[in-house]
Amino acid sequence: MSWQAIARNDLRGASRERGSWALFVGFLLGFGGLAALLVQLGDPEFEVYLDILAPGVGLLVPLAGIVLGYETVVGERESGTVVLSLSMPHSRASMVLGKLVGRTTLLVSVVAGAAFVTGVGMAVAFPAFELPRYVGFMLLSSLYGTVFLWLSTALSMALSTGRRVIVAAFGAYIGLTLFWNLLIDIVETVLFRFRPGPSGEPEAWATFATFVGPRTSFNYLLGSDLDAGAIPPVAVDASAEFVSSAVAILALTAWAILPVVAGYREFRNDDL
Repeated sequence: MSWQAIARNDLRGASRERGSWALFVGFLLGFGGLAALLVQLGDPEFEVYLDILAPGVGLLVPLAGIVLGYETVVGERESGTVVLSLSMPHSRASMVLGKLVGRTTLLVSVVAGAAFVTGVGMAVAFPAFELPRYVGFMLLSSLYGTVFLWLSTALSMALSTGRRVIVAAFGAYIGLTLFWNLLIDIVETVLFRFRPGPSGEPEAWATFATFVGPRTSFNYLLGSDLDAGAIPPVAVDASAEFVSSAVAILALTAWAILPVVAGYREFRNDDL
C-alpha cells in the first residue's frame, strides 16, 4: 500500500469523525461570527476584521493542528492496528508520510471550507473586501496550523502512550504560543546575571530566538506582508538582517519538519 492510499484512507476516516466536523463548525462560527458582528455594528471594515481575527487565529489554529495530529500514530499503536498496517507491503516511512498528508489535507480543508463560506458573505456585506489578502491570510493560517499538526504528529511517533503524547503536545502548544518570548527573556537574564546588554538592547541571539518562534514568525508575516494585525515588537525594534519574511517562512518550515525527522527516527527504531 503506497503513502497515497494511506493518506486517502486516513483522510476518509478522519473526515467522518465528529471532532473534524466540530472543528469546521468552530472555524465557521469564528470567521463568520466576527464578520456578522461587524456588520451588525454598522459600516464593516475589512481592515478591522483582519486586525481582530489575527490574534484569535494565532491561538486557535495551532490548537486545531494539535487536536488533529496528536493521535495519528500513537492511537494505532495503542489499538494494535499499527502492527497490522505495517504487515502490509509498505514501510513505516510510507505510513508516516500518508498520515501527514491526510491530516494536513483535512486541516487545510476545514480552514478553507469555513473561509469560503465566510468569504462569500463578506464579499457582499463588506464594501472594501479584498480577496487576495483574505486568501493570503487563510493560507498563512493553514501553514501555521500545519506546523503544530506536524509537531504533534512527531510526538505521536516518539512517545509510546497517548497520555504522554497529550501532555507533551499541549505543553508544546502552551509553551510555543504563550510563553516562548518569556522563556527567551528568562534565559537571557540568567546567562547575563541580570545585567542588560549595551544601552539596554537585547543580545542578537535573543532577538533571533524570539523572532523565529512560531507565533512571532506568523504574526510578522501577517503584519509585514498582509498588513493584518500588529507586527511583533521584536521585529519593529530590531534592525537585524534576519528580520525578514524569508526567515520567518524558513522558521515555520523548520518547526514543522525537524520534529517530524526526530520523531520518525524514534518510531523507526521502536520495537512495535
